[in-house]
Amino acid sequence: MFSPNRNSPLLPRDGRTDRPVSKENKRRLGITAALTVVLFVIWFGGIAVAEMLQNPVILYVLLTVYCVAFAVILLVYLIYNRAFVNKDVTEDMLPMDWNADKRKAFVEDTRRRAEKSRWMLQLIIPFVVVFMAEALYLFVFDGYLAKLFGG
Repeated sequence: MFSPNRNSPLLPRDGRTDRPVSKENKRRLGITAALTVVLFVIWFGGIAVAEMLQNPVILYVLLTVYCVAFAVILLVYLIYNRAFVNKDVTEDMLPMDWNADKRKAFVEDTRRRAEKSRWMLQLIIPFVVVFMAEALYLFVFDGYLAKLFGG
């Protein structure tokens, strides 16, 4: 269940790894990178403003908004995709008392849901990157490297 899907179209079958990247994937990467930069600017800009004004309320509001927005988007993504329980289900795995059309529709619906919710990942990934960068800053840089470099 947790092993990678060896029949995935993402894995090269003939040993070639030089497949060109589609324009759609380049566009998605650009949007994700732009949203990441915007969220970084808002996050670290809000922290700088809160420190400059010496007002911790700004920090609490910013943290609350980010966490709630991330949680809502992530929950909507998981609920819409039914927690990916049926991700690799084939028609053979479904109950035999279902007719062939119902089994095919079930498998197709799972695939369609994953495709339709792909845009939500463009919102989820920037939040994850911002939270990871903040965690690295707090726990690695401030915790260890600042002492090492005399900060």
